[in-house]
Amino acid sequence: PEHLRIAKEGEAIRILGAWFGNSLNAEQIWAPTLEKIDANLERWAKHSPTMEGRRHIVQMIVGGMTQYLTTVQNMPRSIETRLEKRINTFMWKERQYNPISKKVVYGTLREGG
Repeated sequence: PEHLRIAKEGEAIRILGAWFGNSLNAEQIWAPTLEKIDANLERWAKHSPTMEGRRHIVQMIVGGMTQYLTTVQNMPRSIETRLEKRINTFMWKERQYNPISKKVVYGTLREGG
């Protein structure tokens, strides 16, 4: 039938939010999500949220926008590293170094995290 379209080699097809196809580049699949996350974090940063507010924003934006795609598609290590850097930059207001070690921040509330 004329209304059917067959995807070419290396072309991604989106079905229920997941991307399928042959020879797909995992980073390409994640590019639109990363762009949305960046735009949202930039918008929120303009409002000078508190540290607690930043934590909630990261949970809402980064956690919310990546959860489903990670479940159905998996997240490549390179994307995970990029997101970690973006979160770190957002949380510490783009400072060059963090005043609190990563071990403490990632720890439980009892441990100061």
